Amino acid sequence: MSTGNDSSVLAIGIDAAESTLVKQLIAQDEMPALKALLDGGQWLRVQSPAPIGSGAVWPTFITGAEPTTHGVYSEWSWKPGVMGLSRYHGRHLTPFWKGQAQQNIRIGTFDVPFALPVGVSEGFEVSEWWAHDSTGAGLQAGPKEILSLVKSSPAHPLSANRFVTATPNSQSDLKALSAACIEGVRLRGALARTLITQTSPRLSLMVFPEIHHASHQMWHTVDPHHRIYDGRNLKVVEPLLKDLYRAVDTQIAALIHSRGGREAILVFALHGMRPALGFPAFLGPLLSERGFSRLANWSSQSWPDRALSLLAESKRRTPGKLKKLYYKLTPTKATHKLARPTMLPIYDWANTRAFSLPTDQYGWIRINLVGRETKGSVPLDQYDDTCEQLKELLRCLANDDGQPLVRDIVSTASNAEHALSNPLPDLVVHWEDAAFAWPLKIRDSKVQIEPVARKSTGQHASEGFCIYRGTDNNLSSGVVEAKDLSRLITQGLS
Repeated sequence: MSTGNDSSVLAIGIDAAESTLVKQLIAQDEMPALKALLDGGQWLRVQSPAPIGSGAVWPTFITGAEPTTHGVYSEWSWKPGVMGLSRYHGRHLTPFWKGQAQQNIRIGTFDVPFALPVGVSEGFEVSEWWAHDSTGAGLQAGPKEILSLVKSSPAHPLSANRFVTATPNSQSDLKALSAACIEGVRLRGALARTLITQTSPRLSLMVFPEIHHASHQMWHTVDPHHRIYDGRNLKVVEPLLKDLYRAVDTQIAALIHSRGGREAILVFALHGMRPALGFPAFLGPLLSERGFSRLANWSSQSWPDRALSLLAESKRRTPGKLKKLYYKLTPTKATHKLARPTMLPIYDWANTRAFSLPTDQYGWIRINLVGRETKGSVPLDQYDDTCEQLKELLRCLANDDGQPLVRDIVSTASNAEHALSNPLPDLVVHWEDAAFAWPLKIRDSKVQIEPVARKSTGQHASEGFCIYRGTDNNLSSGVVEAKDLSRLITQGLS
């Protein structure tokens, strides 16, 4: 088993921790563990594919490959062969640490988002003890004795329901969510130390997802005066989101101390957070209004399609309290199975040039490209022109006051030939703050805009960070790509 080398690495992910807030708390001596680590190491800016979508960042880290290669950008991905959506399962991804394990390097992994166990015989691996981003597979752990240890340990306070949400103007909701996440951080740190102490892995890789979960619903406690929140009467209560950051820092200190602090150490986040208020969901109806998409009418739908249309409409009309009960009582796998058929409307594909994909952050547009989509309608030589028409539409979007709604548009394929093998949305729309307003009226449009996920007060920012102390403390650029973090981690084992 041993390679004769005693070098080891401790890598700790703080999922969706905002770099500017971390720097602020370090400067204020409120994250002493990270401050001490930074004093002996280096701050690196992490560039990740977050501008495509938050779902792309962890698969990129896990595989060391770009999203155009691994194809993941969301929990739900478009499958052109069936003209529908498929739920992420992770079985097609090969984590970089599998190669280390095959070289008889003992590894330990704990709740790396979107990653499944690779089947180690020594060390440990735990998946979805509690996860913000779930594969739907549920708790998995190995070897067998590790599974027994994990199952006998105290459960995460949110393990019974990962869909727990807090109303942002409810003091009791915010306190309960914060307390559950802080306790979850404490239990996670304690379990990680037990696993590391008992198995002595040379590579220990673990992630705290609690900040990610809480930030979506509590970011207004960090930046309460941002204009997005004007007039919303949002509560800023104790404990604040900053307390959760401090709780994570405490557990990082304990983890470093338990290993003696001699190994290479990385603490990183692949993306951050920023203010939001729900998310804009008008792109699909807008594309239909402007003639890029056409919905199939009732008479042209098949009987199965009609059944799906009725199911989708009934879901839209279900009261919020009943939906909350449904997510609490229904197993995750079942919710995924029931959600998939109704996440897209029934399109008339022959008359649809471009359509919107379901998203919880940016706007995603897919071109209905001949030779890629099985029911494609846009010839290859019209791809570039269709993209330009869409960009022109998006650049001109404004509210009734003339404020622009679109900040940026990202093209994921450089040309039509590249688009043929592109698994990603063709265009990714980044919204201006004005797009989060509600009520919202789009100038020169009759699209009826409904509020979506207004309990969410935080959305992902693109930039991540890494505090690195190891064998290469002179990374002169001060920048590392998410896909290259695996190199920093594994070089500490050589």
